[in-house]
Amino acid sequence: MEDPREGKVVSKFEIILDPHRRLLTVTLRGFWDVQTYCDYDAEVTAQLRRLNQLKAAKACLVDAREFSIQSKEVADLMVEGVAKRLSFYPERTARVVSCAISHSQAARMGKSSDQRVYDSVDEALDWLLDRRSAAA
Repeated sequence: MEDPREGKVVSKFEIILDPHRRLLTVTLRGFWDVQTYCDYDAEVTAQLRRLNQLKAAKACLVDAREFSIQSKEVADLMVEGVAKRLSFYPERTARVVSCAISHSQAARMGKSSDQRVYDSVDEALDWLLDRRSAAA
């Protein structure tokens, strides 16, 4: 995917593990085909396994603000993938989206109280890292 502002190729996903904060940050961009999903599935599974090996509370932030509404085929693969990896997901997972339709698609990904959908990264990080309770 090319960034029109800079003419650079931008990855359709980025996965960064911060072991100090015990936080896995996943950034999703653009419209995916099945091969992109398969590449993502392998990488996110590997990183979730690494996160799962860390001690103490862990969290996962999925930033999907630049993620397009996906085809039914890819959306179904994503739901199946989350279900398949459920045992690897940390205590808390937050998804950040930019519109109501994306909110609905993200809500399909996780249906427990340990997974929430937000409109801003700051709100999501507050919940993931318990910043509000620490400040109180």
